[in-house]
Amino acid sequence: MTTQSEQPREPAAGRRCNTQPISLDSLIAAHPDALEQIYATGRPADPAELGDAPRGRLLALHPTARVHLATRPLVSALASDWMPWKGNEFDHGGNSGTNVVFGSKVCRFKAQLAPSEVDGMPTLALTYGERAFGNPWPVSALKDELRTVGNGFAIGPVLLRWQDRWRVVLWFGLSRVH
Repeated sequence: MTTQSEQPREPAAGRRCNTQPISLDSLIAAHPDALEQIYATGRPADPAELGDAPRGRLLALHPTARVHLATRPLVSALASDWMPWKGNEFDHGGNSGTNVVFGSKVCRFKAQLAPSEVDGMPTLALTYGERAFGNPWPVSALKDELRTVGNGFAIGPVLLRWQDRWRVVLWFGLSRVH
């Protein structure tokens, strides 16, 4: 039996998503509003579908949404292969993992299904604030969310807890390495 949370959702009223993304790279430098609409149609990411070490890409800087066209070249450059952040590695079972930066495993996270801070719907939440992880601020104040939006890739926001509110800082994605 399929539950409602497993069904693809329609974009919010008054909004529409014209195309289904074909790859993670096709979303690099997309407008944050478009990424939010695509994210809304996804389902919570399953680490097993992304593989043990999915490749990561920066997709958009949320605070620059009003000047998006001017910042697209910067986002494209930051999303290139020279970016120090290469993606995530999920531990066996997918309930925790680390980020890969400069080839090193850093910034441990806990992975679990939770309501999204963006729209309240189920998402895979990666949280860094566990005391045992020892992540420094601002890493400990971050939360990543991921939803599968295409075959082998997922996108979501990086949120920063600031003044008792979660604020979207950027959009990123992970894709299975074939």
